[in-house]
Amino acid sequence: MLLRDLLADPELGLVLLAGEEYVDRPVRGVYITDLLDPRRYLEGGELVLSGLVWHTGPQTSEQFVAALADAGVAGLASGTARLGHAPPDLVDACKRHGVPVFEVPLALSFNVLAERVQRRGAAPRRELVSAAASGAGLERVLSMAAGEFGADCWVLSCAGWVVGGTAELTGELRRALVDDVLRSGRLPRAVRVGDHGFAVWPVESDTEPPAARWFVAVRGDREMWGDEEEAIAGDLGTVVALLRARVDEARQIAGRSVEAALGRLLDGAMTPAEVAVRLETAGLPAGEPLRAVELHAGDRAASTALLREIAAATGAASVAVPLREGASAVFADDEEHLLALEGRLRDVIAEVEPGLGDRMVTVGLSDVSPVTGLRGALEEAGYARRLARQRRARSGAAGGAGLATGAELASHEVLLASVPDELRRSYRARLLSRLTEYDRVHNSDLVHTLRVFLDTSGSWSRSAKQLHVHVNTLRYRIQRIEEISGRDLSDFPTRVDFYLALVLDHPAS
Repeated sequence: MLLRDLLADPELGLVLLAGEEYVDRPVRGVYITDLLDPRRYLEGGELVLSGLVWHTGPQTSEQFVAALADAGVAGLASGTARLGHAPPDLVDACKRHGVPVFEVPLALSFNVLAERVQRRGAAPRRELVSAAASGAGLERVLSMAAGEFGADCWVLSCAGWVVGGTAELTGELRRALVDDVLRSGRLPRAVRVGDHGFAVWPVESDTEPPAARWFVAVRGDREMWGDEEEAIAGDLGTVVALLRARVDEARQIAGRSVEAALGRLLDGAMTPAEVAVRLETAGLPAGEPLRAVELHAGDRAASTALLREIAAATGAASVAVPLREGASAVFADDEEHLLALEGRLRDVIAEVEPGLGDRMVTVGLSDVSPVTGLRGALEEAGYARRLARQRRARSGAAGGAGLATGAELASHEVLLASVPDELRRSYRARLLSRLTEYDRVHNSDLVHTLRVFLDTSGSWSRSAKQLHVHVNTLRYRIQRIEEISGRDLSDFPTRVDFYLALVLDHPAS
């Protein structure tokens, strides 16, 4: 069909804002997106439907429209639900780049418009979009797609769980597909696992980090596909993106009440019994013991998205919400399954780690607790996460993931992890600033010598061996440390002071 056909349809009520000279362009498909730069998902000829969630001003309009023009789209249909109208800077950008732009009336849903565009397209593509528009679930959509492909297909989360599929997928194949997607970062692509071939397709999303995204896998050799299979796979990715949006919305609705309740519980304004009612309403079984998890992945949105996917991958009943600087989840199950949660979390975290890049993710897990102890469990998970952060920072790793549990809190490390950053810096400076300045001026290595000496419990022979120096040289260095610092390292409390200063190298947030 042509853009002109859509404009002439009185039932749609579309208003052409710019690009009258381009209305004879053919429409080869439809793509719904709110990504600022969706060109990696576009093949050319699509009518792009956008609710303008990305719009913050002229600069973003320019970036978005330039991406559409570069991809060779047929046109842009601008939704009005968010802003009430297409902003003038968007229309101006469309004029500059030669992208015809329509305004979609508020009463017209994107699903209806997409179905109208697909009505003249290939039958299977039309049916997929129609099914999603009429409320069909994921299993129904996948079953229809499998019938058209003549092969099984699945939707997987990069956190390692099978969201849906038309057949069983072995753990080995699932892990291999997820690992390939996380490590390659390029979709669509063909993936081969032993004797099994798969075509892997993206589910369009701006969810961060990548480990929280979904993808489609179809059994078969993509190299043997024609244009029709490619088109169906692209539409399947788009339809699954719509279905995921429904899932995310349901998660947000379920979590909204819990988020407020947990915040009030931590502030002392709500009792655990009152919070338990909110948790039960959100789908957690009543009367079961609980475990709390706190996760930090850079910001609240990324933390929440990742924790929800990780929680789903464990298979345990849970609700995850943004809380404090990151996100928290409450798990409810019988005690036996909750005790096994640590191992499952570690497995999932290890699986998603290749998709974290330079992003540092830290996780804290509380002990099993009755609902009356939920506040303490949340606090314990927070302290455990800060302990994981402290350990990760001390390891020198630029990114990756770390997990600590409530059982590990019986250590000086948890006390250090809870010390405010400003106090950490001042304490370390008072103990070590003279030594670090001496090292800088004289190009010496006294701070490292002190660290090795304390790590070996003050053993002269072991310290000298690790430093590759004679014991007399080590004794001279320790003497210089004592002279510069004014502290006696034969005194045990002094050794403790220096040891704590040396491990306070990194912020605990």
